[in-house]
Amino acid sequence: SAADPQSQDISKINQPSPQPSSIGEGAKPTYSPYKKSAFTLAEGATHVAHFDNTRRAAFTLAEVLITLGIIGIVAAMTIPSLISKYQFKVWETAFKKQYSTIQNALEWEMIQNSLYQCYFSLPTGSNTYVPVTADCKELYSNLVSHMNLTKIDSDLNKKYAKKSEVLAGGGKTVNGSFGYDYILQAPDIYMTKDGAIYMFIPVSSHHFWLWPQLIIDVNGEKGPNKWGYDVFFMMLTNHNERLNRILLTDEMATMVEKGGRLPRNILRNKEITEDDDFTRFWDSSGMR
Repeated sequence: SAADPQSQDISKINQPSPQPSSIGEGAKPTYSPYKKSAFTLAEGATHVAHFDNTRRAAFTLAEVLITLGIIGIVAAMTIPSLISKYQFKVWETAFKKQYSTIQNALEWEMIQNSLYQCYFSLPTGSNTYVPVTADCKELYSNLVSHMNLTKIDSDLNKKYAKKSEVLAGGGKTVNGSFGYDYILQAPDIYMTKDGAIYMFIPVSSHHFWLWPQLIIDVNGEKGPNKWGYDVFFMMLTNHNERLNRILLTDEMATMVEKGGRLPRNILRNKEITEDDDFTRFWDSSGMR
């Protein structure tokens, strides 16, 4: 009977490859067309089956939902803090910009027009600040022109927290006896080209609340309009009368709502405002 073709194929697979015969000079080597098998089929087998026994790992729906829930909780805990820190950096950068702008303008007026007589000073050995106001009217007028400020009709000053509200909310003041609420009654309000607000306090020798002071709101009508956040109370000072110049500081009086920062700390890149920072008398050498 005829041989089974499959049996013939198997017999060929299981046969070892013949070795090449000795090669004489000029002869070409010959090899068997069959390759040597790496294994031997079981008796009666006709073919080789290939299969993948690798176990494939996968997440269950419950595991996925739990993971997403954990990610959501972590995000809810960290994202608000990151946003808050970012917003503070925006306000601080804007404050430094406005501070630099007005301080440079003050320097210009002192050098070009010799307008020095508009400041508070703390005479050596004294615990009381003394106002000097002879040049204030001309100085303010020149600053408005020099800085290209536009006077506006606004009630923004009424949106700021009063001293009692600041203290009730956990905020602090430098010089708690200062009349903060009075200076907010009728300031002259000006806007810069980039939307910041300057509030100049009209100068008069007959009223306590009309001494040389300045309020800076770095983003104008936009919120939050909070002391130590985007609104800062500053003074024109001549620290201990040691400088022949006017310096914008917060050393005599300022307010900071809870969580806000003192202008002096922002200018010195101090991240945390502590209770000891709220002193009237401090060395302004770091801001010169």
